[in-house]
Amino acid sequence: MAGRAAALLVAVLGAGAAGLSLEPVVWHTGNRRFLDAGGYVLYPQIGDRLDLVCPGGAGYEYYKLYLVGGAQARRCQVPPAPTLLLTCDRPQRDVRFTIKFQEFSPNLWGHEFRRQHDYYIITTSDGTPEGLENRQGGACLTRAMRVTLRVGQRPGAEPPPDPDGTGSANQTSPPGPGPPPARGGAVLGGAGGGAALLALFGAGGALWWRRRPRRPPKTPRGGGVAGPARPRPHGPGPAHPLRELPLPPAAPPPAYYKV
Repeated sequence: MAGRAAALLVAVLGAGAAGLSLEPVVWHTGNRRFLDAGGYVLYPQIGDRLDLVCPGGAGYEYYKLYLVGGAQARRCQVPPAPTLLLTCDRPQRDVRFTIKFQEFSPNLWGHEFRRQHDYYIITTSDGTPEGLENRQGGACLTRAMRVTLRVGQRPGAEPPPDPDGTGSANQTSPPGPGPPPARGGAVLGGAGGGAALLALFGAGGALWWRRRPRRPPKTPRGGGVAGPARPRPHGPGPAHPLRELPLPPAAPPPAYYKV
């Protein structure tokens, strides 16, 4: 009995950790959810999954779906370096994109979401192959084709504030698939790391200087302790007697002999 209860508890915890699979968003003008009051709003929780689906068959519509901030969603405008989620341009294939709502992504270019934040998916394409690359307006403006993702929230709760109106706080971090960071960013990061390393060495040197062993003061060569300097008398002092040096012994006088 205890074993069955433990297995049931593990199953329940595993299901809660896996999250839910939300209703797929079919990106087509025939989807009436885009015309709901307040737009297409979803309330995913951390751990949930959401599929964005490109419909196939007759009457295929061409779209590119972007993840943007609040201000960009209201203007129906894509930023210069957009986060592209899905491209619907292959009528013969079933194409979809799955979003995993997670706070930390193991993938370098994966999407990360935070609780109590809003995220927006829009399309600025107009549904035709010629308008696939539009960066402003499109079906977002004419057909309200945008989705609001209120992560970690509940229906009826007040949305989080957007003080600057730019929606920059609602972007995922890090951004979606795209090129690696620019080389300038790496240079700045290296310069900052070098400055921090120099500051660390400077602090270590100052600490060593303060804690270095003190050397005793040097003494005179004679070995004695230097005393106070004697005052020098003014004016000429007494003459010092000269010490007489011994003279070398005198050579013997030469001797003369008769031959």
